Amino acid sequence: MSLPECWSCKYIFKWGELLFFIDGHKKCPKCGEKQYITTHSHWKSGFYSLALLLILFILNIFDLTVTLTAIFTFLSLVVVLSLIPFKLEFTNDREPFF
Repeated sequence: MSLPECWSCKYIFKWGELLFFIDGHKKCPKCGEKQYITTHSHWKSGFYSLALLLILFILNIFDLTVTLTAIFTFLSLVVVLSLIPFKLEFTNDREPFF
């Protein structure tokens, strides 16, 4: 697993730089070019979100206490949010979602 790189200057982004996006793009800290998330990356992020919902559904089936459900949900959210930056890919043009 590796973090994405700038399409222009090949700068490898740090994990913390990829946590938040404004308007679907990120500026490269080295060259200043806009980095747009690819359609494929949007789909992968969506699958992670679906996996999180599936985990919540499974927890509901086991009829756990509210406290245990909250703990598992929080841990699942942390895992998903920490993995998403590793699955991002960038391009120089804005791509459609579909």
